[in-house]
Amino acid sequence: MKFNFNIFSKSKQDKEIHPITEDYDDSGVTKFEMEEYDKNENFFYTNIVNSLILYTYNVEQLDKMTPILIDPLTELYEELDYAFLPVLFETVFRNKLIDESFKEELLLFKKKVDDIPVELWDWELLDTNEIWIKIRIDAENILNRLNIKTRIYNTDYTTIISNTEKK
Repeated sequence: MKFNFNIFSKSKQDKEIHPITEDYDDSGVTKFEMEEYDKNENFFYTNIVNSLILYTYNVEQLDKMTPILIDPLTELYEELDYAFLPVLFETVFRNKLIDESFKEELLLFKKKVDDIPVELWDWELLDTNEIWIKIRIDAENILNRLNIKTRIYNTDYTTIISNTEKK
């Protein structure tokens, strides 16, 4: 899972320039905060695309992601969950990185994943269970409609720790 904590905190100077009394939009975010989120729009976009890419992977492909994701099965869900945090998700659409017409389809995909029974979150079932097969097809179809050509997980915002660095 990726976090960019810098976008969530205001410095003392920021608080003085943009006091707490600033107006909030419907989502409870100030204009200043929105501008801060906007600075990270590509990061949020990458999270959405990466999460969809992970859902196109079979067990063998996910297993190869271990050096990047540590626990791919856990990351499969957490990556999607983070990508769909409302303010981050909305930032991508507000900045037109993904056309608004895809919002409902993406939210429906997230709901389908959320509805997967906990007992199906098992390596042994990812390649054979009908629900997982359908999820993989849905992710593939969404990426195609978004005109995403690659199915390579983007590591631009990922810190990879090699075995030599762990020692």
